[in-house]
Amino acid sequence: MSQERTLKAEKLIREHMIAAMGAGLVPLPLADWAITSAVQLNLVRKIAELYEVSFLPGVVKSLITSLVGGAAVRGGASLVKLIPGVGWMIGGLTASVLSAATTYAVGKVFQSHFATGGTLKDFDLETARRAYEKAFQEGREIAEKAARSSSSEDPYQRLHKLHELFQVGALTQEEYEAQKRKILDQL
Repeated sequence: MSQERTLKAEKLIREHMIAAMGAGLVPLPLADWAITSAVQLNLVRKIAELYEVSFLPGVVKSLITSLVGGAAVRGGASLVKLIPGVGWMIGGLTASVLSAATTYAVGKVFQSHFATGGTLKDFDLETARRAYEKAFQEGREIAEKAARSSSSEDPYQRLHKLHELFQVGALTQEEYEAQKRKILDQL
């Protein structure tokens, strides 16, 4: 059962990481940040369910905020989107990678804690921060690699991924339609 849980948790982390990457591409400054936070909260909820740990949304929000800490960096990447023209692309790519990396790290920290029998009541923030930093670097490498490969994908693959992001709720109907139009215009 332990190995099965680990595999399910890793799958959840990857799925939420993809949703967070999509959230980072939302063109509205700070909306990406809010969506990523919701994705992370949902991820921890699902991991808690998997490990049969009580989920307390308020406590988890506080723990995530304490772990992520570099909110100014994410906020800065989001605000770059305000620059006319290339701002959306630069800010979107940066925010996308950061959103995915933080989501990966948050998922790994909680998965590891719950896997060892931990609960929200005995969560050690200092230990978690050290684990978060390491996991963030891993997540950033994974996200950067995914971003490089997705930019070279053909438009049909990008449309498919865009549709998946829409289905998981990472994009609104309007955002989905706008991005879809941009991809279709490239055909």
